[in-house]
Amino acid sequence: MSDFIREVDEEYRQDQFRHFLARYWVLLLLLVILVLAAAGGWRGYQYYRQQQAEAAGARYFDAVDAGTADPKASVAVLEALGRDLPAGYGLLARLRAAGELGRTDAPGAVKAFDAIAADARIAEEFRDVAALRAGLLVVDSAEPAELRRRLEPLADSNSAYRSVAREMLATAALKRGDDAEAGRWLDAIVADPQAAPDSRQRAGFFLGLVRAGKPAASSAAPGAAPAPVPAAVPEPASTPAPAPAHP
Repeated sequence: MSDFIREVDEEYRQDQFRHFLARYWVLLLLLVILVLAAAGGWRGYQYYRQQQAEAAGARYFDAVDAGTADPKASVAVLEALGRDLPAGYGLLARLRAAGELGRTDAPGAVKAFDAIAADARIAEEFRDVAALRAGLLVVDSAEPAELRRRLEPLADSNSAYRSVAREMLATAALKRGDDAEAGRWLDAIVADPQAAPDSRQRAGFFLGLVRAGKPAASSAAPGAAPAPVPAAVPEPASTPAPAPAHP
């Protein structure tokens, strides 16, 4: 008896399924077509983005490798690429252009780096690099208040570039004879457990001079310069990677 009931139940379910297919087969077919089209479209979009990124990378590296004896022409080419290329390689071109401009026109380079640092569409770490490069260009000429305005946000304990910014602030303070401010920044480096060992070693050496009451001129002797700042953000490897998505 139980087998008979099970067979009847199975027949009923099959009959219901046939009725369902007869009624909705068109909608089901359309759904399958839409799913396949969406998957194909997504793969096509990914391929398109990859091709665009590779083309942008090739243009960027060609411009960098070609170079030119005319700095103005080189800057013009890089600035054009900064406007034309997608966000990732476009940003690299803008940073490179500002760096090249700094060789002949420091105020213009500061303005270019400031524009990058103020661009909210760019990731914060790249904006910080631009702000640091601008600060490096004015570290010997800016008024103390202006230098603090530029560099103190980067010297914050949450900044990835705090040690470099603190060294720059300390060096500038030593050059103008402000041992108190220099000692404050040097002490911050020494007390930072995440600071690079060489940075802490330099800071400790100059902090010892400051506490010993040595003249600022002696403290600012060769070797007191802050750690080198990268000329630009790390560039992609020889094989261009896809450009970062636009924020």
